[in-house]
Amino acid sequence: MFDIICTFGGSDKFYSILDFQKLPDSDIEKLRYSLVCPDCRKQAFYRKKSVDGKKACFGSRYCTCREPTPSSQRQREVGNATEVKQIIAESDTIEISYDSDRTSSAGNEASGISGVSDITQTSNKKVHSIKSEQKRVPKVSLEKILHSLIRGTGLATSDTIIPIGKYKYKAKNLFVKFPDAEPMTKNAHRFYWGTLYNSNNDIEWFNPAECRDVGIPLGSLREIILEKFNISDTESLEGAAIIFSGRCHWNKDKTKKIIKICDSERIFISLPD
Repeated sequence: MFDIICTFGGSDKFYSILDFQKLPDSDIEKLRYSLVCPDCRKQAFYRKKSVDGKKACFGSRYCTCREPTPSSQRQREVGNATEVKQIIAESDTIEISYDSDRTSSAGNEASGISGVSDITQTSNKKVHSIKSEQKRVPKVSLEKILHSLIRGTGLATSDTIIPIGKYKYKAKNLFVKFPDAEPMTKNAHRFYWGTLYNSNNDIEWFNPAECRDVGIPLGSLREIILEKFNISDTESLEGAAIIFSGRCHWNKDKTKKIIKICDSERIFISLPD
């Protein structure tokens, strides 16, 4: 994106990338949470000039309306989101697959099989009439779920059932966008998702782009996560999309919500182009 709308203070102001990058760092820090696409008005981000020579730019993980020729990554995201939309339209239950390279949709893998056997005896011979009915539950990777949430294909507000262990959750309760995160008192599963503004210099914390009052510490999982998603510097995280299983709680002063990442398996990060 070459230009953007800033809604800070309740009024719209247009900025070109040339003008925005000239602002003082303190102003950029203040305004960057209020950037939206001029056409669809979906959340946008600002990425500063990188040390390896990439130009400063605006972007958005939530829209493609300003991309005359979408990148291969964007095409993949849209394709995944469309697939998930179709799956939840045809099935009232899905399972989450944590292996992004191995996913299956309806009809590819049976989650449970129930069978009824009717036995009759004629002339000392047993004739078995087997009636079995298979109930197949689609498995969807965390990557595809993230792309569906980012693209707004209805999963975030869906009543689709998602079993986790011995519990069953509705998608609209299981998947929580960062601005909607609330400290939890019950031991319930939640997957938090959204986009990242940046991290601290040592990549020990992720900072969401959608809100200021949430922080995501990597803790002891730092090295594993950085290696798993090939994260080498803070600049690569600007505009990244993320989803993970986590727990939300207040910081000591109850001024900021902290979301702790549960493990390195139930997480997916989609770095920007």
